[in-house]
Amino acid sequence: MDVRDRFNERYPFGEHLGVEVTHVEEGYVEGRIELDDHHSLSESTRLAHGAVPFGLADSLSAAAIASVEGTPGPTLDVRIDYLRPATGDIFGAAEVVRYGSDTGVVEVELTDADDRRLATTRGVYKTNLVDGENPFVDS
Repeated sequence: MDVRDRFNERYPFGEHLGVEVTHVEEGYVEGRIELDDHHSLSESTRLAHGAVPFGLADSLSAAAIASVEGTPGPTLDVRIDYLRPATGDIFGAAEVVRYGSDTGVVEVELTDADDRRLATTRGVYKTNLVDGENPFVDS
């Protein structure tokens, strides 16, 4: 499976949110969201709702897991630390820092166009391979 194609062309929630995967290596993914009015917390200002950076981070984490095993695993737990409000495009880099037979851990750093940190996440994802097969995908 091509991770970039999967997440850019066959991921309805990502399309709805505006997630774009821009770079993929094994265990590492980069992507972004172009902030638009529909992402805003308020009608009077362009300020991203907290779910927007979270959605980008979780999506990039799933793509990072998929870059290791071929398919994304379900999210088990994510901690996010918001460091500053997102008022423009959001960029993210996700790295698999541990990959095991049952779970993987992914860290994400989200930044703005000026490379200021917006948020960081650390998530735990179910790794899907059981005896070399993914039980979440129909054969």
